[in-house]
Amino acid sequence: MKLQLVLVLVCVTISREASCLRNVSLLILPPSVQQGHNATLICQYDLEGAPLYSVKWYRGRHEFYRYSPNENPQNKIFPFPGLNVDVSLSNSSQVTLQNLGFRLSGNFSCEVTTDAPSFLTAIVSRPLMVIDFPAHGPVINTDKERYDVGDILRANCTSAPSSPAASLSLMLNNIPIGGPEVKIFPKSEFLQSTVLTVAQ
Repeated sequence: MKLQLVLVLVCVTISREASCLRNVSLLILPPSVQQGHNATLICQYDLEGAPLYSVKWYRGRHEFYRYSPNENPQNKIFPFPGLNVDVSLSNSSQVTLQNLGFRLSGNFSCEVTTDAPSFLTAIVSRPLMVIDFPAHGPVINTDKERYDVGDILRANCTSAPSSPAASLSLMLNNIPIGGPEVKIFPKSEFLQSTVLTVAQ
C-alpha cells in the first residue's frame, strides 16, 4: 500500500496581515492494522503562530475524540461502538486507538481549528483497514500422490481464513502454473478463504 499524504493550506487576511493554517496532513500508523492491535493517528499542522482552538477526530462523520487546550479537561471522548481511545497516548497532534476490530475499517479524519481572531478550519481524511492474517500456510491437495509423464495434474490450494482474502499462486518445479480457477469463500462475517483449482 502506497503511503499518501494530503496537505491542506488555509489562509485569511486580517488587517492586511495573512494568517494561515498550513501543511495539515494525516498519517495513520500502521495504515493496515491487525485485528486486536493498536493504531496511532498523527495529525500534523503548522499554525504559523496562531493559537490552537481545537483538534477534532472523526470516524466517518462521528466525532470520537477532541483536544481543546483552553478547556478543562483538554481531552474529550465521545463514545463510538468498538472504538477505544488511549487517552494517555493522545494529545493535540495524535490519538491512539486500542484493540481495533474489523468494524472500524473506514475513513478517519482530523479537523484543526485556530482560535480568534481567524478561526480557520482545515480537515483531512485517510482510510484505515483492519486485517487478519491466515493462521497457517496454504494447504495443497492432489487427486493422487504420484504422477507419471503425461498425467493430468488435478490439485487445489486452499488458504486459511483471513481478511482480506489471501492472494495465492501455484507453481510446479518452480514454474508458475497458468490459468488456475480462483474462488473466494466466506468463512465468517469478515473472514474469507481463497481456493485455487488446476487441472492440466
